[in-house]
Amino acid sequence: MIFVLKRFILSAEQDLNKQKELLRKTLIEESEKVVKNMNTKIDKIQIIKNLIVDLDELPHRDRIKLDAFLRRADMIIKNVFGDSSKYRKDLNEIGFIPIYGDLFDECWTSGKSSMLNLLKTMIEDIELFDDSIKGAGVPKKDDKLSNEIFVVHGHNEEMKQNVARVLKILDLVPIILHEKPNEGKTIIEKFIANSSVSFAVVLLSPDDMGYAKDQQPIDAKPRARQNVIFELGFFIGKLGRKNVCVLYQKKKDFEKHSDFEGVLLTPYDTSDKWKLELIKELKNCGYDIDANKLLK
Repeated sequence: MIFVLKRFILSAEQDLNKQKELLRKTLIEESEKVVKNMNTKIDKIQIIKNLIVDLDELPHRDRIKLDAFLRRADMIIKNVFGDSSKYRKDLNEIGFIPIYGDLFDECWTSGKSSMLNLLKTMIEDIELFDDSIKGAGVPKKDDKLSNEIFVVHGHNEEMKQNVARVLKILDLVPIILHEKPNEGKTIIEKFIANSSVSFAVVLLSPDDMGYAKDQQPIDAKPRARQNVIFELGFFIGKLGRKNVCVLYQKKKDFEKHSDFEGVLLTPYDTSDKWKLELIKELKNCGYDIDANKLLK
């Protein structure tokens, strides 16, 4: 009986070790894929923010997942800050399990708090001092500009088609996401795959109505769809404000997001003045555009 029990315990321990090793391997492989594609300051900050989310979701006193988290954090720190970074030393000094005594809960809580402070310090470090790739993704004057222009749009079909037609007349290629093949990709994967452009045109049309939770439905104001706002923020981060032209459909009380203050919004109307503004922005970005083509 004792022999059978020992075999059972041994088998359980082996299964636990296999599970532990599989979890480590899976998390590290996923992290390595992310780190491999980490090209900009924004990417570095985001991957550390992901660590903060993982830390918050770490099951209480789960040593297997803690071990996997610490290995992943060390690998990310090594790739972001280098092998000899002091952050690796700081990481190794953070304790989640008491060396002696039974203060497990207190030590775990203290360890998570110290880890959170370390990750926030790393983000601040990148924001203030990481200039090695400052402006990465933003086209420079001497870079070859792509003739593909990403068109972010809502539900106003006429607005989308008119802008696309103007771009084609100017010998540019409008990239409209839903017209591209899916190739088995998710929407976000498809979006990223088609976002390698030098310039984007974002069309804000009043497709939704929204109001704050402390207001009433009668207070609702017209606004752009949230996916359009997301893509606007994405391209501002990727290309810089000067390489994004925002056209908005004029409507009373149309909500303009405060997060994008400083971004020039050009009204889209029947006067066709927006076409000249679009050409001006393209030229400012470095495109050799012949405005006379619109007159033919």
